[in-house]
Amino acid sequence: MSVRNFWTVFLKMLGIWLVVGGFTTLTQFLSAFSFLANGNANWWSVTYLIGLLLLTIAVYIFVLWLFVFKTSWLIDTLKLEQGFAEEKIEFKIQTSSVLTIATIVIGGLVLVDSFPLFCRQVFYFIQQKNQFMEYPSFDLIVLHFVKSLVGYLLMTNSKVVVGFIEKQEKGKE
Repeated sequence: MSVRNFWTVFLKMLGIWLVVGGFTTLTQFLSAFSFLANGNANWWSVTYLIGLLLLTIAVYIFVLWLFVFKTSWLIDTLKLEQGFAEEKIEFKIQTSSVLTIATIVIGGLVLVDSFPLFCRQVFYFIQQKNQFMEYPSFDLIVLHFVKSLVGYLLMTNSKVVVGFIEKQEKGKE
């Protein structure tokens, strides 16, 4: 793989990841609109919120355009190809190593994403002193616990998951 191809793939993946992560920000704007729907709206706050929403959408569209569609220009402008001793980058990694790393990273992301939400829901439950089955967000506690558990198990048992994937792949051949 050439250095330019490496940077092209990396920047396109980074751009897509940033835009997908931006959906969380956009959903927070929707919750702000529900705040305005409760009768707390005046013309200034509505205008300000709509302006921020449009600015945020414009920034995410610009990031998508720059990182995905103008990758060559970005590589040339930032001079990312310079400073490498060799023209080609060679990866001599076995497939099982790549799968192990990917499994650990995915498990870590799932754990980091869901464990704080699980702790928050448990904290709210303890604060309200409800019966467990009567708690209105009981399903969220279970969901975040299961997601946290799956993330932890993916991280700690990555070899088992990779072995299962390789076994399934050999069965297809």
